[in-house]
Amino acid sequence: MSGYVLVIDRGSTNTKAVVFNTRGEEILICARSSPKAVATHPGWWEQDMEAIWQVAAQTIRDVFNAGIAPDEVLGVFPVGQGNGLMAIDKAGAPVRMGIHSLDSRAAGIVAQWQADGRYAKAVEIVGLPFGAGAPLPLLCWLRENNRAEYDTIDKILFSKDWIAYRFCGAICTDPTDASGAGLMDLQSNAYAHDMFEMLGAGFVQDQLPEIRACHEIAGHVTNEAAKQTGLLEGTPVLCGAHDIAACSFGIGAVDPQQLVCAVGTWGLNLAPTKHLDGLPAVMRHTVPGWQLTGVGDGNSGGCLDIMLEMLGVVDYDEAQRMIAGREPTDIIFQPAIFSTGAGFDGICSWHGRADLLLAVYEGIVMGHARNIRLMNGPFKKLWLVGGGAKSPVFGQLFADITGLTVHVPAISEITARGGALNALVGLGVCKDYDEAALPVPAKATFEPNNREFYARKFERFQAQLK
Repeated sequence: MSGYVLVIDRGSTNTKAVVFNTRGEEILICARSSPKAVATHPGWWEQDMEAIWQVAAQTIRDVFNAGIAPDEVLGVFPVGQGNGLMAIDKAGAPVRMGIHSLDSRAAGIVAQWQADGRYAKAVEIVGLPFGAGAPLPLLCWLRENNRAEYDTIDKILFSKDWIAYRFCGAICTDPTDASGAGLMDLQSNAYAHDMFEMLGAGFVQDQLPEIRACHEIAGHVTNEAAKQTGLLEGTPVLCGAHDIAACSFGIGAVDPQQLVCAVGTWGLNLAPTKHLDGLPAVMRHTVPGWQLTGVGDGNSGGCLDIMLEMLGVVDYDEAQRMIAGREPTDIIFQPAIFSTGAGFDGICSWHGRADLLLAVYEGIVMGHARNIRLMNGPFKKLWLVGGGAKSPVFGQLFADITGLTVHVPAISEITARGGALNALVGLGVCKDYDEAALPVPAKATFEPNNREFYARKFERFQAQLK
């Protein structure tokens, strides 16, 4: 079948419209800055919902201005940042500003659940920790602190669901977003109603959207949406997926031996699994019957940006020039800049700025390696994605520190590609997920070449935390 799949990748920083052909090849990327988040009170973090939609619509118009024809689009698949809260009333209008996943206004509610022991029981049911920026504590906060506003909420949506709703009028979400927000009982594969009652939040149940499969066609582009985006009225709109889950499938495989490591603002390490027991941070995979396990933290690309500024390094290109081919030292950098605090150990008088910078890169990769070890997987191959994948230094360090062969995909928008492969199933281009699992080619491969040195250094890195 000829034609294209259009993926809308809604992130907190950028919104992208990415076009793929039916062979999973990336054809075109159009990107615009997402609406700037605002903090009208300490700990609040909000974005305008109407502006979110308008930016998404403009990126689609950019696609058509670049030469793709509307009648070539087979369907639209939205992916987006998880958690947070986008509330609509019975007329489908925003009740208030959209609340970002980094919002912390409900931290006191989560702390109370932790203090009385209910939080630990809730996490056991839903499979992963959820924070103050998750929908459940946010709804509880709104009910306690702004009852009039809360009472106007008909349904809550995730960011990609809001965009899908504006495309086609369907009010739904999918298992990846619902589970990634701590709303699903992973054993029953449904909303965790008993957990809501245990937390004294049973009142939220009527406000949760229907859960539908990622690849299910949720609806079709309305006349109004067609006018705003340039899409043809009637174009299929698929339910969509959490960006983390889509990223994992973007490599074109569901293989527990293949690990996906994303070096972005956050660092994420992801792998598919069939079994739930004893695994960290479990959420639904986009592929039915599979789960996604992973461990990540903010001490990855976000830490690098801060350290570049502290070390007076202008940009990533300058950083690469400073450390490419440089001999490693015994300096250890702990990257916990957003938690317990970052720091260097082992600096001597003969060390220079480049030595410190290389230690920062090493420490960030060792932070990933520490999280990968928690996953306890049978990993044989590592796919490096995100902004960090552009750095050959990161590629080689991941190989040396983990001991795995590292591949960098030839496709830059791997999260969007995961959405496109799901769409091929929903649109009937592929008969099932096995057929849709089109392997991504690698543009670079790194093999371990300094494994012994980095194995010793990593053990020292680990010992500092004990």
